[in-house]
Amino acid sequence: MSNILINIFMLQQGSPIPREGLPYWTLWFLLCIIALLTFFIFLRDKSMRQRLNLFFSRAKRRLIKIRLQARLKRENRKKEELLRELGQNARKENVSVEKSEKIVKELKSLEAKESTSQKDLEDAEMKIDNLENQFSALLKKHEDQIQKTEEEIKPIRDKMAEAKEKEKLAELSLIQQQKDMEYAEKILESEEKAAKEIKASAKLSAEEKKARTKESTENIKNLEKKREKTRSELHALREKKSAAEKEIEKFQKKIIDCENKIKKIEKEKKEHTRSSQKGIKEWKRSKEKSQKKIKDIERYKEPLFDGLGKIIDEHRVENKKLSPFYSQIDRTNRRIKEVKENIKNL
Repeated sequence: MSNILINIFMLQQGSPIPREGLPYWTLWFLLCIIALLTFFIFLRDKSMRQRLNLFFSRAKRRLIKIRLQARLKRENRKKEELLRELGQNARKENVSVEKSEKIVKELKSLEAKESTSQKDLEDAEMKIDNLENQFSALLKKHEDQIQKTEEEIKPIRDKMAEAKEKEKLAELSLIQQQKDMEYAEKILESEEKAAKEIKASAKLSAEEKKARTKESTENIKNLEKKREKTRSELHALREKKSAAEKEIEKFQKKIIDCENKIKKIEKEKKEHTRSSQKGIKEWKRSKEKSQKKIKDIERYKEPLFDGLGKIIDEHRVENKKLSPFYSQIDRTNRRIKEVKENIKNL
């Protein structure tokens, strides 16, 4: 077989096979045949098979041992939990023996501290609830006040908008009337000038002067009346505009008062929020401290319950509520013993 491998190796290292020679997969086919021959030779070697069996046997035993050790660990953990529960229930039932007096004394001291911390925790929770309720009530009160004030502003803004519209219309009318007034004065001035020219004219006869003077006088009188009417209308428009401006000013003052009121409420709301949040935060810190103390006490009590459970288990104090734990501990002990023996026998 070694000669075959050498020949194959030499074939690979030699000159390249022409393209028209054997296909490339022939090499892999020959290698597969060699691998099969090697496998059959290995199966016929008894010592090699024994070593292989021994290797798998050891691996199997190691695997079984690992599983048994994991099971032993679980059973020991379960026993610890049962002993702790036994200790806890023994403390609830006020069961103790001579050897457990020191542990019971320490538990009583821790329970007293726990009771104080629990009371502090309840007080802190009650304070937090009260402060949060007060804060919610104040917040709602401020929001209601702001909403009410905003509702008061809305109709004032509408009225102010109407007053501004009136003031705008009065301003436009006033501008137009002023233009009309200027135009009327120009026409009147023109008529007065024309009247003077008629009187001073040498070309016109006395009758023509008289007729034209009369006509010009009538025009001047009409224009003066129109001017006076326009002046009166201008005065009325100015009063109307002034009244609208005063009305706008009055509404603006009311709006500013309402906005200042909202700002004041917002400031009070902010101050109350800051004060309430500060109080709530302080009581939450107090709550967290009490919770931490209770957790620490529970952690300190665990080894004491473990020790009490072991002592009670050793003495097997008669009690109906503790009997189920004795039975469970006995079953766990038997399983632990069985697992240990299986590990030992491997």
